[in-house]
Amino acid sequence: MTSWRHTRREVINQVEQLIDHYPDYRLTLVGHSLGGAVAALASLDFHAKGWDPQVTTFGEPKIGNEALVHYLDQAFLDQSRSGENQTYRRVTHIDDPVPLLPLSEWGYQAHGGEIFISKPDLPPEREDLHLCEGNQDPRCLASANASPDSFMSRLNTGADIESFKEWWLHNKGFLKVPARFRIWQLFFAHRDYFWRLGLCIPAGDPWDWYRNTKLVHEQ
Repeated sequence: MTSWRHTRREVINQVEQLIDHYPDYRLTLVGHSLGGAVAALASLDFHAKGWDPQVTTFGEPKIGNEALVHYLDQAFLDQSRSGENQTYRRVTHIDDPVPLLPLSEWGYQAHGGEIFISKPDLPPEREDLHLCEGNQDPRCLASANASPDSFMSRLNTGADIESFKEWWLHNKGFLKVPARFRIWQLFFAHRDYFWRLGLCIPAGDPWDWYRNTKLVHEQ
């Protein structure tokens, strides 16, 4: 909220000028991670002005409580439109913890419009993309949002080495840690994945950025 509030006036002024100059263009908002949250908040401002933006976000965190989620869904998720024609597309990826944060225990909820990528690796195929219903579709990322109680109760058995071994064999290590607690996935399923997919700028393999820069300096 703070990020959008600090830039809102300048952005809206610029967008108004561009709309005046290019009235036939479609206003499109795109954002990844925190940028996705800013795009979501900006889209509500733009919608209130009658601009009808097309919004696509990747790895967008939750932006508010139930009331805000309901307001956004009403604004963008027209029940008369098919999923492909919705004006808000919230793309999520399996194992990415960010769209599950901040925690629902703090009153935050995810809004609708989710398109879920179920394949961990690149590239995703058409069958790996799922149009989700509502904001808690069990076929989508919400299914990864398991209760932490069962995980923590099992983890506590580590006090007894035999129980810990049994827990480890049953759970295959930390693979069954609820997605929202897989903090290491911030660097893989959340950040690196969308870079390699080419949806964020710069795109491609992050290691190539360094290699290409080094080659330029050497030449």
